[in-house]
Amino acid sequence: MGTSLGLDARVQWFGWGGLRWERLLPFIHQSLRGRAAPDVLLIHCGGNDLGNTKSLRLVADMKRDLQDLHRRFPGTKILLSAISQRRRWRTANPGKIDKTRKWVPWVSHLSHINI
Repeated sequence: MGTSLGLDARVQWFGWGGLRWERLLPFIHQSLRGRAAPDVLLIHCGGNDLGNTKSLRLVADMKRDLQDLHRRFPGTKILLSAISQRRRWRTANPGKIDKTRKWVPWVSHLSHINI
């Protein structure tokens, strides 16, 4: 499939291992500096915040930042991937973290992007 995932499109990958949600907007703005607004922006972030940030705070931050991205890039489709399950969570009880992992996008309706 390659780095373009079999799509008839040019795909740019930007990544930062260990990224926390609070650093997402600065990271996106730095990564896109000098580039045209993307047609699609896929965000895979939030897992490193579980156990470190209160769930309601994380949801509020996600909504705020996704709304900001939508305003800055009105023609861009913004997709938020599900928070991946992990074998080991470093910060807290694995069962509790996994329950929160499933709850965060559901309670915020972020999985359907209502912004």
